[in-house]
Amino acid sequence: MSVLETGTFGNDEATDWLYDLEETYGAELLAEAFDTIIKGEFHEQADCCIALAAAEMVAAAKGKPAPDLPDEARKWLGNQDTADVNKIKTLSKKAITAVKKVQAHSELRDQWEDSDEWHSWNMVVEGLLKRLA
Repeated sequence: MSVLETGTFGNDEATDWLYDLEETYGAELLAEAFDTIIKGEFHEQADCCIALAAAEMVAAAKGKPAPDLPDEARKWLGNQDTADVNKIKTLSKKAITAVKKVQAHSELRDQWEDSDEWHSWNMVVEGLLKRLA
């Protein structure tokens, strides 16, 4: 597992996705990340990490960023125009659905559940859900 820490951006998949996001404008990559999770039954760790990162971007757009949100994420969000930020905010429901699926039944959940950091990871996910609500 390429997860370095329990924080949402503490893994290679999320940081690579953020690098790709920096080259875009708008909500398309975020919506794709949620749709990947919502449409399936059980997802691999990489897709889950990306969906959680995308959900963090929605929470940040709503004015509730994670304390450890990377500077690159803050910069990307600051470069979005008002219409794009509003569109990102409208993804809250999809983000919540995707995060709940990752938390309930996914390879990422299984990997954290088998680790000593299960409780910490679950608290990070719960905090994200609260900030999305």
